[in-house]
Parts: sequence; C-alpha cells; structure tokens
Amino acid sequence: MVFVGRKNELASLEAQYNSNRFELAIVYGRRRVGKTYLLNHFLAAHEGAYMVGLESGASNNLEALSQAVYRATGMVKTGQLQSTLPAFSTISAALTHLFEYSLNHRVVFIIDEYPYLAESIPSVSSELQALVDAYKDRSQLMLILCGSSMSFMENQVLGHKSPLYGRRTAQYKIKPFTYIEAHQMVPHLSYEDSAIAFGLTGGVAEYLSYFRDGDSLDESIISLFFTPTGRLVDEPSSLLKQELREPRQYNAILSAIAKGASRNNEIATKVDMTTGALNNYLKSLIDLQIIEKIHPVGSTSNKSIYAIKDFMYTFWYRFVEPNQGAIENFNGNLVYTQYVKPMLSHFMGPVFETMAEQYVQARIHCGTVPFLPQEMGHWWGTDSRTRQQVEIDLVALADIQKDPNAGPVRHLLVGECKWKNNPIGLDVLVSLKDKARVLHGEPYYWLFSKRGFGFIEDNERVELIDLPMMYEI
Repeated sequence: MVFVGRKNELASLEAQYNSNRFELAIVYGRRRVGKTYLLNHFLAAHEGAYMVGLESGASNNLEALSQAVYRATGMVKTGQLQSTLPAFSTISAALTHLFEYSLNHRVVFIIDEYPYLAESIPSVSSELQALVDAYKDRSQLMLILCGSSMSFMENQVLGHKSPLYGRRTAQYKIKPFTYIEAHQMVPHLSYEDSAIAFGLTGGVAEYLSYFRDGDSLDESIISLFFTPTGRLVDEPSSLLKQELREPRQYNAILSAIAKGASRNNEIATKVDMTTGALNNYLKSLIDLQIIEKIHPVGSTSNKSIYAIKDFMYTFWYRFVEPNQGAIENFNGNLVYTQYVKPMLSHFMGPVFETMAEQYVQARIHCGTVPFLPQEMGHWWGTDSRTRQQVEIDLVALADIQKDPNAGPVRHLLVGECKWKNNPIGLDVLVSLKDKARVLHGEPYYWLFSKRGFGFIEDNERVELIDLPMMYEI
C-alpha cells in the first residue's frame, strides 16, 4: 500500500528522533486508521524494534516484549524475528535492559496495541514510570506507545491518574484522511466516485485500500458491503463488539441516529430508554469518535444535537443492516441497485458539507481565505423576521478587533453545498444571502457544487467552487 499523507506527523516524529534525547510519544486513534502503517514507515528509516501487545496472558506478552528488546539491542540479527534466547524473567528486567542499551545508542522502540500489554501485565505503566524517571536525563531511547482503545489511551496513558502522566514528550491523535488524501488512495476513481468512496469509508485508510484498481465504484461497493463475504459487510458491528459491552444497545442507538433521530429525547424514544440512561451510551460513542454532539456555530444556546461522525456507520446502519437477510441470500447486488444507488446522492449531502469544511481548512493553510476563522461548522436556528427555521450548511466566523477603541467586527464565511446532478442557479446564491442576514456580520459567500454553476458572478465576496476545484487546490 502506498504511503499517503501524515506529513505533519512524520515530520514531528523525525524531529523527536533527531533530538537525540529521551522521547516518549503517545500515538492513538480509532482502529484501521493507519497508525501501524505510519509507525512502520517511520521505523524503516531508523534502528529499533516493534512489538504488538497480545490479547493473551502475561507470559506470552513478556515473551513478545523480550524478543523485541533483543532485536532493538542488537542481540538478534537484522531480519530475524525470533531468537532462541529465553524471555526475561520480568517486565522490569526486559525494559531495564532496553534503557541500559539506550545510554549509548539512539534506538526506537514501538509498543503497538499497548492496552493489551497493560491489561495482561497491569504493572507495566508503573514500571515504565520508574524507568523513565531514572533514565530520562541520560537515555537516547525513543519510546512510542500506540493504541486503538481511545478511552484507555486518553485515560490510562494520557490521563492525570496514569502513572505515565507528565512523562510524554509528544502525543499524536491519528485522524482519518481528508477527502484530498483519500483520493490519493483511490487514484483510479474519478473525483465524483472518489468523493463517494471517501463518504463510504469515513476516510479510514485501511477501508480505502480495499477499493481495487480495475473495479468500478459500483463493483467495489457491492463487493465490500453487499456480499456475505464482503470485508465491510459486518465491520461496524464487529468494531462495537470489540470496544463495548452491550453492543446490541449501541446498535439500536446508532441505527436510530442514522435514520434521522438527533435529539436526546428522540433517540431515547426510538430505543425505548430513559434520557438519563441514554446519556452514558452516547458518551461512550462520542469517546470512540463514532458520533458527535454539535451545536450551531457561534451559538451559546442549548440546541445541541447528536450526529454520526463516521459516515461509514451512517451508510451501514441505513443501507446494510436493514438488508442483511437479502445479503446473506446473495441478493446484495439487487439491494444495491434498487435501494442504495438511487439514494447515494442523498447520503452524500452531509459528506459534501464535510468536504467543504476540509476545503476551507486547506485554503486557510494556503493563505487564501479572507480571514482566519475562530469557529467553523453548521448553523441552524429561527429567523426572527419570518419565524421560520433556517439552516446554513457551512459557517466560519471570527470576531476581529482592529481598533482598541472600538468593538470587534464579526466576519462570516457562509456556504451552501449542493451534491446534485445539475448545475446550480443564481437562486441558490440569493437564498444564501437572505439566510445569512440572521447571523449579523460581514459575509463572504461560497457556493459548492458537484456539477458546476449556471451563472457567472464577479463579486469579490462570492466564490463559486465546483468539484474539480476542490480536488485541484
């Protein structure tokens, strides 16, 4: 698989390595997002070793750690994964040997799936704390702890109650790819099909790697989601079983949100649960980065709603889960052509809004946005003039004070996103200008269209952005 993106993370890891002093990097992120691939790519250029924590007992993990220490310290020939050397007697002995070696050698040591190691040997974090404190001023070790269990890494490794609290020298939260990075994973697809692939996978690196060159988008979707042996036909459900107790309840909650329930009381009604009990489940799903709690940009009101953050879950719970019987009976191709493909444009609406946000972020990095936004996202509320509900797909705002004797001025970038098969007309811009008045600021208007525009606009406060422009930034 080609190495894509992660330029900032790789540059930061290299800077840590070049410090030639002790470094402790914490790397975490959801499963399949590309953490291991990033770390192996980094390690390939440096001396060191890599181990994976095992869902097994203490003796097996001690054996795996011992062999990795032997490789890191040159006691095993390059390329030899296993030696005849016996395991160290304790975790402390293995790690002490590594730290002693690092007094005279720059060495990288990566422990992937650290939560598994810590669960089988609960003392490992305390052992590491003692060694870090004893050796940090003399050691040249670059130690990297990596994990997919978000709650464990944030609470048991980075949290203030962790023995390792305050010892890390950098932390990396690895996120899914943007739509631009995702296209580099599927360069054989058109911009439009690549955008759909981004939505179907949530930008997750491993899932994008499943789209094979030579297969059409339709063929890939059917193969991955709508065949009994498809690699993604049961993926969200499997991930929930790995991460959570009571997966059936979480399945019901996610299904309700995917099908339109967004407020606490709506979701609770759909799953037959009290709102108080529901909150604990919602918090767990937020911690896993599967859903998010959002509010209108710039608003202090309590209008929060819940939305699925990972679009693959939206797709799966909306189209795959309800049709599992037909898929098991090898009728997935009919499910796709009759029920899914006609609804893809509707599914892509929120995906395209996310792409528009990422495009604005890319433009910010290029220095071609009129101002630096302080907040960005979706906005909804009531127009006090008409007393009608108003929604704006994209709002970026900043309160900028240029004169110390005057108050700040609100600057706005408002956007409308249309994933439709026809060019959009001037009426969309007129409507956006009308809706933007409820926000009270100095607005810029950006329109995003899959199929371009049926008009020309030369106002410097208006930008018309089509799909090729979004990819060719």
